[in-house]
Amino acid sequence: MDTTRETDNFLFEGVTRGDVRSFERLFRAYYSPLCDYCQGIVGEETAAEDLVEEVFAYLWKHRETIQLRASARAYLYAAARHGALNLLKRRAMERAHSPRLAEFITYLQETEYSEQELSELAEARRALDELPARCREIFLMNCMEDKTYKEIAGELRLSVNTVKSHLSKAHRRLRERLGPRSGILFFLIMNYEL
Repeated sequence: MDTTRETDNFLFEGVTRGDVRSFERLFRAYYSPLCDYCQGIVGEETAAEDLVEEVFAYLWKHRETIQLRASARAYLYAAARHGALNLLKRRAMERAHSPRLAEFITYLQETEYSEQELSELAEARRALDELPARCREIFLMNCMEDKTYKEIAGELRLSVNTVKSHLSKAHRRLRERLGPRSGILFFLIMNYEL
């Protein structure tokens, strides 16, 4: 067996036990190669870096339940490929639905809102205003300004994981308060001044 493979698998086992040093060594060994690999698929450096960071964040979060079928290297590359292909699918869906979405936005801008819709928009605005300040700021940067985790982290001098944590908290609170329509309500807020 290849000694690199043995070392990587040993590090992976350390990660599953919660060993931070093993995680750091695995991260340092694979971060750049995985970024290059993802960039070859998605064609964008920032998106590739975000994908790789998500792979490692997932690995750490689910370290106790992940089981290797082949090798640590195979797992990491498969996870990165999966994330990159999902991103491409999302982009393709966005391109396919873009004309319809533009039509829908135009329709919304030209249509009067019902009393119930105005009430729901006001509730969504209140829910947004009640988020903790940093949480709201990060949510708005991501959802309204379409900034990536890395861009937000850089601007606010936070770690990418902190940004993800704030976004997760914001989405959870908004879903709890507004239910399944929270996404469309924020889309409407962007196109309507209360």
